Amino acid sequence: MFSRWGLRASTAWNISGEPCSGAAVDDTDIDSDNKLKLGIKCVCSYNVSTVCHITQLKVYALDVVGQIPAELQNLTYLTNLNLAQNYLAGSLPAFLGKLTRLQYLAISTNKFVGPLPEVVENLSNLEQLYIDSCGLSGELPSTFSKLKNLKVLRIGDLTGEVSSLAFVANMTSLSTLVLRNSRISDNLASVDFSKFLTSIIWT
Repeated sequence: MFSRWGLRASTAWNISGEPCSGAAVDDTDIDSDNKLKLGIKCVCSYNVSTVCHITQLKVYALDVVGQIPAELQNLTYLTNLNLAQNYLAGSLPAFLGKLTRLQYLAISTNKFVGPLPEVVENLSNLEQLYIDSCGLSGELPSTFSKLKNLKVLRIGDLTGEVSSLAFVANMTSLSTLVLRNSRISDNLASVDFSKFLTSIIWT
């Protein structure tokens, strides 16, 4: 998958041999360190510690051009996927809905086209979703209301059809909501955010 994007991993990740080795299984925290722009993390405790699965994939701020490759759908144990700040284009593939273990999804600042696919409703374990400035257009799916575990939702520069925020009332785990330059039809005063939100940014 990296080769499709013309990327070369650090020597800390042995992608030519056993990828789940070295920095992929040590204490390296690829999420919190913005200096680490490319990497994976694995969990090797499956089948009595004989099987490893990739659980985190980070391709961040590398100016990657292209589309999300179909191979990604095979990483069904992913919990964290960060593809933010690139030049990824095309439609968001429906197979993202197969990655049902995802807890963190960031696709901000890309060049995608079209709407957010309805299959996002399948990602019921999502806790953080970042879809600002990613090129998407159209209405936010009302099925967002099924994302009961979502704590952070960041939406920005959404063009096209006007969206309703009615679904937010059902997202009782939500603590942070960021809405920037998006076509939202509702009056925010009509939603009682005090029951769950601790931070809201609306511009």
